[in-house]
Amino acid sequence: MELREKLLNKLEEKRGDIIAIAEWLFNHPEVAMQEKEGSKYLADYLESQGFQVERDVAGLPCSFKAVKKNGNGPRVALMPEYDALPRYGHACGHHMIAAMAVGAGVVLADALEELEGEVAIIGAPAEETGEGKSYLAEKGVYDGYDAAFSIHPNAETDLTPEFIAIGGKDFTFTGVASHAGAYPYKGRNALDASVLFLSAIGLLRQQLKDGSRIHGIILDGGQAANIIPERTKVRMEFRSGDMEYYDYIVQRVEECAKGAAMCAGCQVEYEAFEPTCCNLRHNMTLVGDLEKNLRAVGADLLRPVKLGTGSTDVGNVSQVAPCAHPMVCVTQEPVGIHTVDFRDKTMESYAQGQMILCAKAMVLTGLDVLTDEKLRSSIREEFENK
Repeated sequence: MELREKLLNKLEEKRGDIIAIAEWLFNHPEVAMQEKEGSKYLADYLESQGFQVERDVAGLPCSFKAVKKNGNGPRVALMPEYDALPRYGHACGHHMIAAMAVGAGVVLADALEELEGEVAIIGAPAEETGEGKSYLAEKGVYDGYDAAFSIHPNAETDLTPEFIAIGGKDFTFTGVASHAGAYPYKGRNALDASVLFLSAIGLLRQQLKDGSRIHGIILDGGQAANIIPERTKVRMEFRSGDMEYYDYIVQRVEECAKGAAMCAGCQVEYEAFEPTCCNLRHNMTLVGDLEKNLRAVGADLLRPVKLGTGSTDVGNVSQVAPCAHPMVCVTQEPVGIHTVDFRDKTMESYAQGQMILCAKAMVLTGLDVLTDEKLRSSIREEFENK
């Protein structure tokens, strides 16, 4: 029996396990960095399937790395996500991402009985807050893989969704407090610095490249109307589809903050309040192979669209390894992601069928990477020259 057919038959045998994983996570939602039970459940299952499992990888709680290998051949990484949304549970479909990646990884690893190589399933927490894969990528956990991929469920299909870089900083302005009625001239108004800062950002926006964003809020505007504010804090986020331009935006925002502080006679300090999620570099060779296999197994690529921009920590992985992370429709009706409607539809029979087909396509794509030297070379060449 041909290896491809053998693996597809094995995945059919694992259909019940894959659906059970999705259902268990769906019924046990845990928000970012609190996925203790979910990560344990997945790691325990992978150990039961013969994987060598490392937990809390590089010191990151709720992460795991499960590996099977045979010799020193090609290396494939699959990327389960399993954090839920506050209040809405698994309305982003991460329970399906985990089930597909774990199920596909278990089946693909059977190919190592005949082939040399490595199959790794690298579970990262906190995709919604960008704290998981960004940290693991910085620690080198994804280095050296020939391909890293996952499939994200959605209500529409976009094989190359535009995920742009995002990060944020808090800007704290410090002045001098004084009585606003009796001695205003003795103060240095930190709120004035914040207002000047926001005005400067508003003017800066007109000169940004299309698709870039700056947005923010005032976290602290002072304590009393009759006191010149001594301390204020502004939270800003930045987005761009290009990392070099993202760094330029951050630099300009910091310069605006320094200028505003100087004008108001204040001081300013700033620090990141969230990790930076890099833009997602789609490896089109890998995406093309995954699309070919999605069509081969009969997955419904319904409602093909070009989605609006978002952000994900898969972008950080794509900076260090060739990546694919398509959005594939799992609902028969066009419902918005991050909604109760989408959450509930992910557990309907149609969605579960799509999940199994996507897992099959992931198995075939992983097998292509393990067996096709020409494909690997094309993937690597694109990655290194992009």
